Amino acid sequence: MGGMTTARQYEPEDLSDIGKRWEGRTIEGKYRLENYLGGSDHSAVFLTKNSSAEAVAIKLILADTVDAEKQLLQWKSARGLSHPNLIRIFEAGRCELDGTKLLYVIEEYAEENLSQILPERALTAEEVRGMLPAILGALQFVHDKGLVHGSLQPSNILAIGDQVKLSSDTVCRAGERGHGAGAYDPPETRTGFASPSTDVWQLGMTLAEALTQRSPTWDRARRGRPEVPALAEPFGEIVANCLQMDPAKRWTVADIGARLEGKSPGPRPVLVPSGDSPAVAGTGARKANKVWFYLLALAAVAAVAFVLIARQKPANTGTQVQQTKASPSATADNSQSAQAPAGQEAAANAPAAANAEGSNHVSGGAANSDDVVTRVVPEMSERARRTVHGKIVVRVKVKVDAEGDVDVAKLESGRASRYFKGLALDAARDWKFSPAQAGQSGAREWKLQFTFSRAKTEAAAVRVER
Repeated sequence: MGGMTTARQYEPEDLSDIGKRWEGRTIEGKYRLENYLGGSDHSAVFLTKNSSAEAVAIKLILADTVDAEKQLLQWKSARGLSHPNLIRIFEAGRCELDGTKLLYVIEEYAEENLSQILPERALTAEEVRGMLPAILGALQFVHDKGLVHGSLQPSNILAIGDQVKLSSDTVCRAGERGHGAGAYDPPETRTGFASPSTDVWQLGMTLAEALTQRSPTWDRARRGRPEVPALAEPFGEIVANCLQMDPAKRWTVADIGARLEGKSPGPRPVLVPSGDSPAVAGTGARKANKVWFYLLALAAVAAVAFVLIARQKPANTGTQVQQTKASPSATADNSQSAQAPAGQEAAANAPAAANAEGSNHVSGGAANSDDVVTRVVPEMSERARRTVHGKIVVRVKVKVDAEGDVDVAKLESGRASRYFKGLALDAARDWKFSPAQAGQSGAREWKLQFTFSRAKTEAAAVRVER
C-alpha cells in the first residue's frame, strides 16, 4: 500500500485537474497560490501577491513537458523586455508540489483576455481597429530584437486597465524549432523554425476569430488555405495575406500596419537561410517603420480601445439617480448584442412580450406605477460608449425587502462584457422601491433591464408576481 501511495505521489498529473487542489499552497515560501485562474493539461495559473502585496499572476508548468533549462533561459530573456504593450515578467524558477516538479514564472496580473469576450460576442471592425495598433507595436518591438512571440491567440491578448497587452512568457528567439502544431500555428511549424511570419499567421487566425467568433477551419494534410468568411475591409485583405501558405508571401507586421492606415504594403519579405535556421530578410524596411509603430502603439494606449480594453472599473464610473413616481415599461430585445447593425435598432426598440419563467410571470401594469421611488441609471465612460454598436442589454433580478431597499441583485441574462454587467449590477443595488403595504408580503421581486447604446443608457423595471 505504501509503495502504491508513493508511486502515485510522484506520478505527473494533468494540471487542469489538480490546479484547484493547490489553492492555498505556497511556492518558494513567498508566493501563496490564491485563486486558480485557469490552465491546461501541462500548466496552471494562479493569482498571488508579491512582496509589496500587489496582485500578480504565477504560472506553473510541468517541468518534464519542456526543456526546463531552455524555458528558464527564455523567461530570463523575456524579463528584460520593456514595452507598454507586453506583460512584464518579474521572476522565474523551479519548484515542487506533492512530488511534482514544476517551473514557475511571476508575471503582471491581467484582469481579462480576449478569449473571455469572444464566447459572448464577436468584436466589431471598429473594436478590432482599436485593438490592433497595440498588438502590432508589441510584435514589431519583439521582431526588431530578433525574437518571436510564438503563441499569438485570443487567450494571450490581455487587458490591464485600458491597455492592450500581449503575453511575453512564450517569447523565444527567431530560428528556434517550432513547438508543435496547435490550432493557431502555421503549416510549417511542425517541421520548420519559428520566425516573424509565424506570428503573422497566428495574428491572421486570431483576427478572423475575433471578427466571427469562430477560428478558421483548414486541413493541414491537404495543404489548402484556411476557410475564412467574408470580413469587413481592410480586415479581409489583412487576414488573407496573413494566412498565405508560403511564409515568404505573408505580409510583415509593417505591411499590416500600413494597410490599417490606408497605405499600400511594402515589398514582399524574402526568407533566406542563415546557418541552420531561416532568417527574415527585409529587416531594414521594418526598422524604417519602427518609429511609426512605436508612435502608433502609444497613441492607441492613450486614445483607442475595444470592448475588452475599454472596460473601466465600476468605481471609476458614475450613475444617474432619478427620482420617479412612474414605473417605466419594459422595452427589450432578447437577442440584440453590441454588434447588431444600426439598421436593426428599430426592431430592438419594440416592447418585449411578457414571458413565463417557472411559476413566475412578469407584470408591468398600472398597479406598479407608484412602486419605484429611486431609479439609478448606469453612466458609461465616454471611451466605453464609443465602442458600442447597436444595443447591449443586461437584465438583473432584484429582491426587495419590506423597507423598499434592494436586498439581493442577481444577473439574469444579457450578452455583455464584465464591464457592462458590473455597471448594471452596481446600479441595480441602489434602486429604491416603496415600502410594503399593510397586508402585503414584505419580500418582493423585480426585473430590471439596462439598455446601453452609443446615444444613451436606459433603465426599465417590471414587477415579478408569484
